Parts: sequence; C-alpha cells; structure tokens
Amino acid sequence: MKKLSVIEILLQGMFSLGGVQKFLETEDIAKKSYKISPNTFCWKKYRDQIDISKVRVNLNLAKNKGYVSGNEKKGWMLNHKGLDVINASKNKLNNGFKLRILKKDKIEQQKEILRISSSTAYKNFINEKIKPSYRQMEEVFNINSYVIGEQRKRRINKVVNLCKQELTIYNFLNKNKKILNKRKEK
Repeated sequence: MKKLSVIEILLQGMFSLGGVQKFLETEDIAKKSYKISPNTFCWKKYRDQIDISKVRVNLNLAKNKGYVSGNEKKGWMLNHKGLDVINASKNKLNNGFKLRILKKDKIEQQKEILRISSSTAYKNFINEKIKPSYRQMEEVFNINSYVIGEQRKRRINKVVNLCKQELTIYNFLNKNKKILNKRKEK
C-alpha cells in the first residue's frame, strides 16, 4: 500500500472536520492533520510541535490544484475535486486513522438529496429531459436574488459536495448550475 501524500492528509483532515459544507480555520485543519500523521506536520527539532507553515503551504497547493476553496482569512472548504481525491485515497495507508463522515454532514446530505430528488426541476430533467429554468435552479440550490457573491458560491459548492455520493443528482447539479451564471444582473 502507498502512503498518503501531504495534501491527501490535509484533505482527509478537512473532511473529518466537516469541510464538506463549511469553511474551516487553518489551525483546526493543522491540529486534525497532525493527529492523522504526526511526523508529516511537525518541526524537525521539536517533534511534538505542529509546523503551521507546512499546513499553509500545502493548503495553498491544494487550492491551486482545485481541491479546496478559500484562503487564510475566510477559511478553507473542500471542492468536488477534493472529494474525488479523498475517495481515491481511502485505501492508502494512513496510520490507522479511519475516515468517516460527520453525523451532521450525513444528516444534511440525506436531507439535501431528498429535497432535490423530490423537486419538480429534477423530476422533469430526469424523466422528460426538460432543462430547468433559472428560478427552478435557484430553488434547487435553495438560494434567491438576495444571496449574492461569495455566499452564493459557498451555498452552490455546499449542495454539490453534499450530493456527490448520489451520482444522478450530482450530474444534474453540475450540468445545470451554469444556468445560474447565465442571467445577467441588471
């Protein structure tokens, strides 16, 4: 078995802290990642201390690769590409750390999947191949015209991440989230 890369360890730490649906502080990610792999994130001389600079550098590398979004100021959140990396690295050696989804995330995931699968837009798209309207997609993502900018992107990212395990809903969301970008602001 292969060992986990530094970025994979960070992504697993984020996942286990709930980074699927919320932004996390760098220090929290560092602490969790240190628990997963102490030798990766410690100082050379003082092995019991977390080297926060290694965490920051690798979070920025993960951002450049499209695995996470955010920054030092607002925090870090997993993207769908990051979730793909986590799923691919589940079988690698990771010092006995068992990767689990938070109960809160699992409940939220089930709630979102149920809500979207029962929406008219989703049913019409799946059954009759009717492309959803702008307002229908706002309803699917549970946003409106007052949710703008970064908050809007965060909500869309959260819904897509939560529905990653349900492939038909995930494909529906990815294919149709572009509809929300097409409408021009007046």
